[in-house]
Amino acid sequence: MHIRLPKRLLAAALAGTLAMTPVSAAFVDTETHWAADAIARWSEEYQIIQGYEDGTFRPDNSITRGAFAGILDRFLKFQAQAPAETFADTGGTYWESAILKLNAAGIYLGNNGKALPADTITRQQAVTMIARAFGVDAATDTLSYLDAEQFAEYARGPVAEMTARGYITDSQEGFFRPLDPITRAEIVNILNNMIQVLVQETVSYSSDVNGTMMINAEGGASLADMTIAGDLILAPGVSSPVTLNNVTIQGAIRNFSGVEPTWFQVVPTDPGQPGETQTPETPAGPGIQPSEVYTPGVTTGETFEYDKRQIPVYADAEPIQLYEGDFMWNDTGDRLIYTGDRYRTRFGIDVSAYQNRASGGAIDWEAVAADGVEFAMVRAGFRGTSTGAMNADEYYAQNIDGAMAAGIETGVYFFAQAITVEEAIEEADFVIELLRDHEINGPVAYDWEMHNSTYRVYGTAPEMATACAVAFCRRIQEAGYTPMIYAGTYVSYIKYDQGAIAPYLSWYPEYKSETSEKLYPTIRYQMDYWQYSSKCSIAGITGNVDVNLQFIPW
Repeated sequence: MHIRLPKRLLAAALAGTLAMTPVSAAFVDTETHWAADAIARWSEEYQIIQGYEDGTFRPDNSITRGAFAGILDRFLKFQAQAPAETFADTGGTYWESAILKLNAAGIYLGNNGKALPADTITRQQAVTMIARAFGVDAATDTLSYLDAEQFAEYARGPVAEMTARGYITDSQEGFFRPLDPITRAEIVNILNNMIQVLVQETVSYSSDVNGTMMINAEGGASLADMTIAGDLILAPGVSSPVTLNNVTIQGAIRNFSGVEPTWFQVVPTDPGQPGETQTPETPAGPGIQPSEVYTPGVTTGETFEYDKRQIPVYADAEPIQLYEGDFMWNDTGDRLIYTGDRYRTRFGIDVSAYQNRASGGAIDWEAVAADGVEFAMVRAGFRGTSTGAMNADEYYAQNIDGAMAAGIETGVYFFAQAITVEEAIEEADFVIELLRDHEINGPVAYDWEMHNSTYRVYGTAPEMATACAVAFCRRIQEAGYTPMIYAGTYVSYIKYDQGAIAPYLSWYPEYKSETSEKLYPTIRYQMDYWQYSSKCSIAGITGNVDVNLQFIPW
């Protein structure tokens, strides 16, 4: 069912809203963990270290030596393998191949002819192996840790160098704890500190990298018109060409593959000899510019302060109509009830693979409907915050079909990271293709987020951010769906022209609890949907669920 109506009529006609699970909440037990963002990145986006079938990641659990070998092998994709008889205790074990590959690469050396794959790996052992794997040669073995005397001799240099390079950031009060088991979260944190962008598929890449880039795609990659602020690492698994076209690498190339990168540099045009006619190459034209996508919104001349900046007030953006005293908690304390008289409201949720994993792989949508859920927004997919690779949510089709069959109004959202208009259109087309064989009757939301400098959208100009949102929505609307824009306070005020996006449905996140002093959304503009909590209990779903209210004018 495709709906095309003006925005306010849409608010009344649509029974669907959406809310989304942030990238950092990839597992039921990581939402408030100190390494939540890194865990989500290296598990969900890069899939280097996996969670468990019950939806947990168990970030503070230790890990065996064999399992650690499996992580490094998955990361670097080693090719050569040592003879099966290298270790006396690996024959027929699950991690045998990974251990023998790491041994052939000089990383996993074992102890007196044994690999000890079932033993818990310690912090000094793990960091030493990581340093060997990435060719981090020690310039010193001087350790500044208060427990330096506890280190084995083999680990002193690798740990000292990894610390000096800023890769070790989890030491508490000056203690490294070399003999303690390393945890799953600590492993992920080190990888996250070492690698800014991981390219796992054969792609063309042209975004600047504020750190080190690593390519482990067997088919290589094409890099163009970009600067890598750190190193470029080619993993052992790369077996096809890597081309560098007008690429500046401020660090070094660390090449562990058998492939030499091919360079193409842009050079100044030869001025030629006197009397020669020069025919300069026609430079590639710029991409679609914001001015080609939207007309800036009209402002009132008033401003307000946010983040120590003066923010203009847009004439076409409807002022907020929700105030103190308009909301109260229900008896269970996790669902808000609107008590005002300007809107009728509906209750909805948003889900992604996170909820499926927590629920054993399947959400009981009939139970969800029986629990009073009137609409659901399903994550259709996401673009990686570093690589820019686009991915379908593992359970999007199952969730769409299940929610629709249960009579729940169903829409979708896409976690966007577009930095050009062309990429925003690509994201819209990706969603449209995913929906080709699935009926929905709710909106399609564009969720462009930027939490810190590790996100590829960091530094995107407000004009381009607005153009990307408008281009996505326009493409979605052309396909017959109803577009919506999800944006928090920072993106709403700093990145988006509220006048330009006013024609589209809006979805705003601001979480509340029983201890909140202001039990209402505090943004200046009225939203169509409010994501007010990420900690609601819903029948048919295990663990916390994001919940929302839709506001429909009377």
